[in-house]
Amino acid sequence: MGEIKVRPWIGENYKTPSIFPYRTLILGESNYTDNPEQFNANIVINCVNDDLTGQDTQGFGKFATKVRNVIFQKRDPVDRETFWKNVAFYNFVQFLVGNKAGVRPTEEMWKDSIPAFKELILELEPERVLVLGAENWENLTTHISPYKTHCKFPNHIAAFMINNHAFIAGYIDHPSSVGFTYSHWTAIINELLFTAQNIETDFQPIVDSKQDDSDKSE
Repeated sequence: MGEIKVRPWIGENYKTPSIFPYRTLILGESNYTDNPEQFNANIVINCVNDDLTGQDTQGFGKFATKVRNVIFQKRDPVDRETFWKNVAFYNFVQFLVGNKAGVRPTEEMWKDSIPAFKELILELEPERVLVLGAENWENLTTHISPYKTHCKFPNHIAAFMINNHAFIAGYIDHPSSVGFTYSHWTAIINELLFTAQNIETDFQPIVDSKQDDSDKSE
């Protein structure tokens, strides 16, 4: 993983998950710690291990609980050990953003993290990617343009291609955001993570609005 500075968590059952029908990557946004010495290649892995052992002191465990709850709110509950065994987790921004959540990544941080994300996709080959946060999604779709959007949820789910690997991604608001409610995202979570999708029939090509307008004027 040459471009990747902060390694992802990869569950032991990620490739053949028992709680998801597809290889699933959870895409967080940024890395935070009030102890700069803790920012290293294993910060994400250490955060997950702290959640698993109940030793979290940075607030990651509370965040992880919200992620599990929003995914499985209408399904059988999944404990933290089962959850982490069956997913991969990665923070898009590969730099230390600040000492607490709420500090925003710079545009340079977003841009400089693109090569690492592309490398990650080719290494893990996820089938579904759940993007946490509207700004995270905006950054992703700005720098890595989707080639199709979902017919039912065009603003929230899209198909992407990196080299020869196609995957479906969608976003929900960040679970730590003010006013976040689980029920608001039920339909999108179900469609993205648990429903069979055919990119040829369930997605529509993205039309260049400028080209479309010029065609209509002729």
